[in-house]
Amino acid sequence: MPFYFIPCLALGQSVRYSPGTLYTGLGAYSQQFTQSFSFLANQAALGHLTRLSAGVYAEQKYGLKELSMYMATLAIPVDGGGVGIGMQYAGFPDFNESQLALAYGKDLGRVSLGVQGNYNMMHVAGYGNDAAIGFEIASQWQVSTNLVTGIHIVNPVGGHFRHHSAEKLASVYQFGAGYEVSKQLFLSAEISKEEDRPVNVQAGLQYIVVPDRLFVRTGITTATSSPYAGIGWQWKNCRADVCVRYHPQLGLTPGLLLLFYGKQKEGR
Repeated sequence: MPFYFIPCLALGQSVRYSPGTLYTGLGAYSQQFTQSFSFLANQAALGHLTRLSAGVYAEQKYGLKELSMYMATLAIPVDGGGVGIGMQYAGFPDFNESQLALAYGKDLGRVSLGVQGNYNMMHVAGYGNDAAIGFEIASQWQVSTNLVTGIHIVNPVGGHFRHHSAEKLASVYQFGAGYEVSKQLFLSAEISKEEDRPVNVQAGLQYIVVPDRLFVRTGITTATSSPYAGIGWQWKNCRADVCVRYHPQLGLTPGLLLLFYGKQKEGR
């Protein structure tokens, strides 16, 4: 009996939602700890911006250069809100995924709203390129002076790829909360449900060891029982963090985060 092998490109569902946000997005449900990466975890965080910020993040998943990921963000405060720009690249020349994102968040008082459009690209050697457009919506509620809650929905109707219309971006629904215990300690938790996957819980904290100088972050994601930790040092308007995430079977993922801040905007 003859066998026929027909090559095909199987994209599969992917959230195109960076695992780097486990660390970089920790301050999304906060006002004091918000920075340029926060809007990737919840676009409504842009409504709380008090100054311009920018950042770059790089990690090498499980120590493999083929699984390297790079992110860059820029968050700009505007009247009553903020604009965010994000770029992501993951993979290596033969297979890689990238994303361009544009977001806007608006402060409405005790409620903030946010929206983001994404242009997702994929390259597979021998098969060429493909792309899909997706979007995200988010909201936050200032429950009390110290407590912020919110929801974040990614690709609620999916986004189909141009050349493989049967494939689409996965939908993700998240509920998060952040509590500022003090000016030095922040706690955060998020429940996430990705399409066709079990519920995942992410929890973390940030503690300022030395005000305006030394920071530590730690947390865990239950989907893979992966803890993470990092330490950051701030000098004037610059900050550098080194972090690591641990997978019980696959090992360590080291990362480096650089943040840059502008001057505080008056009246915010």
